[in-house]
Amino acid sequence: MSIRHFVTADNVDDAGNIVDASKACHGSIRAGLVEDVGGLIDPLTHLNLDFPDHRLAECVAVESFEPGSAVLRNNVGLFEMAWPQRDAFAHLGRVDVDARRIEWLSIMRERREEREVKS
Repeated sequence: MSIRHFVTADNVDDAGNIVDASKACHGSIRAGLVEDVGGLIDPLTHLNLDFPDHRLAECVAVESFEPGSAVLRNNVGLFEMAWPQRDAFAHLGRVDVDARRIEWLSIMRERREEREVKS
């Protein structure tokens, strides 16, 4: 499975620029359809000029952020792509990746425990 960055078609201008880059999300594609969708990108990591490790680049244009919605295609059948504009990026400071990973693991552990209690 390949995780991609998605934007909805209504967030792309006629030149292929993303209008609001903070409204991009993660997702996967299968058979030309949105297979799964994650949350919106985190601007601190994706739009931060001080954090080059996972910067937002090209995005696949989709009809909506719903599983089963169509991935848009251009006139030769390739995925319709869109790109963030330069002004979408800013200096947002250092990112403590280890602290963020610990926080994420803690949240995932809590969610797992909540599911176990419910079942």
